[in-house]
Amino acid sequence: MELLEPQIERFWECFRADAGVVEKKDSEPPPNHSLINVHMMLAGFAIENLCKGHLAGHPTWKERKKVEAGELPKCLDGHKILKLARRTGMTLSEFERDLLARITDVISWRGRYPAPLSHDGIVPFPQWDGDIGRIKTFLQKLRAHVGAKES
Repeated sequence: MELLEPQIERFWECFRADAGVVEKKDSEPPPNHSLINVHMMLAGFAIENLCKGHLAGHPTWKERKKVEAGELPKCLDGHKILKLARRTGMTLSEFERDLLARITDVISWRGRYPAPLSHDGIVPFPQWDGDIGRIKTFLQKLRAHVGAKES
């Protein structure tokens, strides 16, 4: 994720300059591609792994029985990180819920494919200049909540 951040920051600088919000700083051409969705997808995978790691280490009695029977508990299936974060017992702000909902959408297809598998996925998708900072802040909070080390 960190390797993509300078390119994403450059994308937003060029976007603000093209919109007339700030003066153009240099003559370097804007990036050919936005890697925002790839960054969000990688963040989503990190969030998903932290949540699933915590949940796997704290199974309910029912989940433990499923594992003993050779089955994957439903709570560890899928990529719905908003639901996973809630299952860890973490309190989420409205902004964090919005961020996780958008990241879930990116994990599903936006970070991997040029188009959704169904026309239902073609909807407006907000991307915000401050998402890198929001993601970093959320990851720190989640790591502290689940007792994970910094990586």
